[in-house]
Amino acid sequence: MSEFNFNSVSEALLVQAVASGYKIAYGTTAIGAASEDIVTGLDTVIGGSVSLVGDPSMTHMCSTATAGNQTNAPVKGKLRIKSWKPTGVGDATPIAATSTFASVFWIAIGV
Repeated sequence: MSEFNFNSVSEALLVQAVASGYKIAYGTTAIGAASEDIVTGLDTVIGGSVSLVGDPSMTHMCSTATAGNQTNAPVKGKLRIKSWKPTGVGDATPIAATSTFASVFWIAIGV
């Protein structure tokens, strides 16, 4: 987990536009099968995003991120990343991934 150190006024204003006092944490991680909770280092996560580091494949088409309500799943300070793969060749309907993908980049906003 890392936190941004703002080097320019425009970067600092981006965070202030969200809300004063919020922090941004980010990192990369290999995602196992269908779902994984990432420790962000933040006390509470209010939102997040995830993107593939590699190219989509038949074993990993995309990932999604959710902060949840921070009391159940995922618990306080974590970001849940879910991995999806296509149902099969010729059927791009997403289903839960069943194998580890190389890695994803995630970003979380919170306090």
